[in-house]
Amino acid sequence: MKTIKFILNIFKWIIIAGILLFSLTLILNKAFGQALVFLLIAFALAYWPNFKNRKWNKKTVFISRIAFLVILVLIKIIFLKSEPKTTIYTSEPNRQKLMEIYDEKVSDWPDDTEDIYLETEFGTVHVLVCGIEENPPLLMFHAASMGAHSWAENLEPVLDHYRIYAVDNIGEGNKSKLKDALVFPRTPKEIADFNASIANKLEIEKCPVFGSSNGGFIAQVYAYYYPEKVESLALFGPMGLTQLSVKSIFMLGVASMYPMESIRKYVAEWAFGNDEYVNSKYGDWFNQIMIASIPSVGMPVPMTTEQKQKMDLPVLLFLGTNDPIVGDAELAKQTAGDYPNIRIEILDSGHLVSVEHAKTINTAIKEFLNIE
Repeated sequence: MKTIKFILNIFKWIIIAGILLFSLTLILNKAFGQALVFLLIAFALAYWPNFKNRKWNKKTVFISRIAFLVILVLIKIIFLKSEPKTTIYTSEPNRQKLMEIYDEKVSDWPDDTEDIYLETEFGTVHVLVCGIEENPPLLMFHAASMGAHSWAENLEPVLDHYRIYAVDNIGEGNKSKLKDALVFPRTPKEIADFNASIANKLEIEKCPVFGSSNGGFIAQVYAYYYPEKVESLALFGPMGLTQLSVKSIFMLGVASMYPMESIRKYVAEWAFGNDEYVNSKYGDWFNQIMIASIPSVGMPVPMTTEQKQKMDLPVLLFLGTNDPIVGDAELAKQTAGDYPNIRIEILDSGHLVSVEHAKTINTAIKEFLNIE
């Protein structure tokens, strides 16, 4: 009996800790009324007095506590309704600051880089475009929370040979904009369909596709559902090969819900690793992303063995030995081996392998695309 009471008591305090963390999230988002209700619920759960020498018996006290919790929940539902999510940004000043950093990063692109805006069913999609207009197209999907500008380090091998289209993934902090922050492509098929519609609007019939991190997942599902539109795949630390770990989900969630400086620094070090160039080039961007935005995007899921085996297009894959998001490089290499026509390279790198080892990867890109 004592053991059961001990377990129930531990369970109670776990629930209370969760409520307190959620209350902190509400406070940080300035939802003070809702935070007060949840703090009172936590208090009601925590304050369970000794019943000795009291006029009420245990049953009466238990019922009264339950009634108190029910009343608080009803108050929350009736009087303190959450406002619907209308934007992925925490505030307009934070969004503006992020856009300023975006423009700074684009200064590393060619001077004739164009900004193209496409109207789609989900909202406005922004695309960075550069390269000679008559050249064949190349489509790029960026890493999670990085923006199309983050392909700057990998333009050199393809710039003179392709017309480059780098898409800002809608639902993330960048220059694309959702019509409704609650409506976005969620499933792999929806993501593939949406990006096929973008390619159609850009009048891209078929081309090589690059994808980094979550952009690698987007590239894979696009190639699977629309094989007639993809000549080859170049993937850099892509999601979609391994299951996104619980730790990754937790870390990215914490960064969005509790964007305190110490947490942002810890998450950035975890995601980027200790490469000096990566952190100096993109640290300010990633820091502001955590402050400014809570993404509305579909979660990447691993491609199945059957799906990969059906794609016989050429695939170039780079993995990092210290990539906390993709996880174990050897496991990712093993699952990627289901692609019939794949070249796999593992480098001593963190998650942004295409930035950290740009020189090595750019040489491989030239070989992969037969660029002399």
